Amino acid sequence: MKNFTMRGTCAKEVSFDLNDGIISNVKFSFGCSGNLTGISAMAEGMKAEDVIAKLSGIQCGNRGTSCPDQFAKAVAAAISEYSELA
Repeated sequence: MKNFTMRGTCAKEVSFDLNDGIISNVKFSFGCSGNLTGISAMAEGMKAEDVIAKLSGIQCGNRGTSCPDQFAKAVAAAISEYSELA
């Protein structure tokens, strides 16, 4: 289970599993429940690279980021961490 502290969003944290490049068990702490449940369901079973491609750069208002963008950053960080361990 990977945990990532989100910055600049209503959600405070996201956790997920990354096995063989596939995302599962996505859980957000706080934030907009409906939207975050939708993001979690969408990402379930997806390739990590596809999640990053779809969600990176999405903005919420003038915050410069969003929950989807922060999730993409978390997935990218998990891939980077995995690569460093290999």
